[in-house]
Amino acid sequence: MKWFITDMDGTFLNDKKEVAPNAKDVIVKLQDKGSKFIIATGRPDIAVKHYYYNLGMNDVVISNNGSLIRNLSTGEIVYQKSFKIEEIEKIHSMFKELNDDEIEFHVYTLNYIYCDHLSFSMARMKKLEAEMPEELKTPMYIHDDIIGEIKKNNEDCQKIMMIAKNHEKVVNFFNAVSEVLEVDGTFSATDFFDIMPKGCNKGTAIEKLAEYYNSPIEDCVVFGDNFNDKEMFDVAGWSVCPNNAKEEIQEMCDEVIGNNNDFSVIKYVEDYYEKIK
Repeated sequence: MKWFITDMDGTFLNDKKEVAPNAKDVIVKLQDKGSKFIIATGRPDIAVKHYYYNLGMNDVVISNNGSLIRNLSTGEIVYQKSFKIEEIEKIHSMFKELNDDEIEFHVYTLNYIYCDHLSFSMARMKKLEAEMPEELKTPMYIHDDIIGEIKKNNEDCQKIMMIAKNHEKVVNFFNAVSEVLEVDGTFSATDFFDIMPKGCNKGTAIEKLAEYYNSPIEDCVVFGDNFNDKEMFDVAGWSVCPNNAKEEIQEMCDEVIGNNNDFSVIKYVEDYYEKIK
C-alpha cells in the first residue's frame, strides 16, 4: 500500500494557505484504509497544528526540514536533532555582527518561534490565525534577548530561519557559519532561508520513518515544490510536484501534476483511494 508525504506551502496548500474543501474527507478515508498521509514541512510543527487537527490527522509531522518528527496527537517524539545552545549563540552573534536590519532572524524550538520583533512571517501568521482558537494558534515568543530567553526556558532548538529579499546576503552568511559549525542550509520559500543541524533534511526524516514504521520506502509517494524537498525526492519511491514549482524542481521529480491552487495533491491522493477502496 502506498503512503503519502506532502510539503505544505506551495504544494498541498493554495496561495491563500487554504486546504481543499474535501481534504479532510479524503485523508480520513485513506487513514481508515491503513495508509498514511503525513506532513513534511520547513515550518515548526506548532505552526501547522491547526491544519493537522482540522484535517483529522493522527500521525507524525516531519517539521523544521527534518530535524523533528513528532506525533501531535500523542506528543511522542520519533526523532529530534537540535543545535547545542553554544551553536545557537554563535550563529546569533554572527548575525548581530552583520548589523543588517533587512534580514529577520528566527529560532524554532519545540514550543515557540523566537524573534526579537514581530517579523513579516509572524505578522502574516497572526493575521491568518486571527479567528482561530487560542490552542491552535502558533506560539510566538518576542523578546529583545531571545538567546537569554531560550536559555531561561531550557529550550531545544531545531532550526534557524532567516528572511531576506537579498538572497546573496543570506547565502554568504550561511557559508560563513558553515566554516565554523557543522550545519546544513536551504531555501524553503522564495525569501526564506533555513539553517539546520548537519544531516537534517526531509529525505533523512523519511528514511527514519520508513524504518520506524517498517514500511517500504519504495511505496512512499512524496509531494513538494521547493529546494528543501530535493532530498525527499531522492529517497522516495515516487516523487511528484505541482506545475507551479520552478522548472529546476520539476526536473527533479518523477511526475508533474496540476497547480497547487487547484488542490492537485489531494486530487492525486483521492484518485489513489478510489482504486483501493
